[in-house]
Amino acid sequence: MSTAALPLHVRDLTVKRGARVLCEALSFDVRPNECWVIIGPNGAGKSTLLLMLAGLLPSEDEMPGRSSVEWSGVPLSSLNTHQRARHRAFLASQQSDVFSATVFDAVLTGRHPHLAAWQWESATDVAAAETALARLKLEPLAMRDVRTLSAGERQRVALAAMLAQEPALYLLDEPASHLDPAQQIEALDTILAHAREHRAAVVMVLHELHLATRYADNVILLGRGQAQIGSAAETLTAERLSSLFNTPMAALEGDRIKSFAPEKRASLF
Repeated sequence: MSTAALPLHVRDLTVKRGARVLCEALSFDVRPNECWVIIGPNGAGKSTLLLMLAGLLPSEDEMPGRSSVEWSGVPLSSLNTHQRARHRAFLASQQSDVFSATVFDAVLTGRHPHLAAWQWESATDVAAAETALARLKLEPLAMRDVRTLSAGERQRVALAAMLAQEPALYLLDEPASHLDPAQQIEALDTILAHAREHRAAVVMVLHELHLATRYADNVILLGRGQAQIGSAAETLTAERLSSLFNTPMAALEGDRIKSFAPEKRASLF
């Protein structure tokens, strides 16, 4: 597959924060309909990597005429802010609201990348927002002020805005945070289904290993200045996760589920 057909093409990317090198020579391709999950301990650089892939944190190793990150065959560095917003949707790990807005209006902001300056939303934009609200079962909250919502409700509103945006690439930082187990499955099922309907790709940071094993086609294990990349089936093993998190991990498998958890240790008290 040519890089022009890839929602995300990464080559020799150095992930840095200040003087600290978190990972070097990172290369991978994300294809349409794929879900990639980034896993690692706190401070490994997961959010930093996602910000770089989103074009919200510059790559310090870029040279003139060369980009470490391409979207649909176009160097990220050559795209302006509006072009970037039309291609990818980004979910931050925390949501904050300074100004009052209804839930409907917050979801409708997902359509702004498709509008010209001073252009009002069309019937198509309103319909996209209404569909997103319905898919995440937010219609009863449509007229509520976002500042009155619980953290879990606000997270679902942010996810709905991404659905309304209809990007080619979804970049999600801890999308399951603040959601109860049923809502986690419902929300991620909805995002993945919507992405595949539009031949989009998903890259997300997850701490919940049961969600990683459920959704990931491929994974990036990030930690100790290195990255391990591969299919979820081959890369998510107790041995690799034990090394990654520096604690013994055990595989948990049943008829319809696979996950990993820290092994139980003798009590110290």
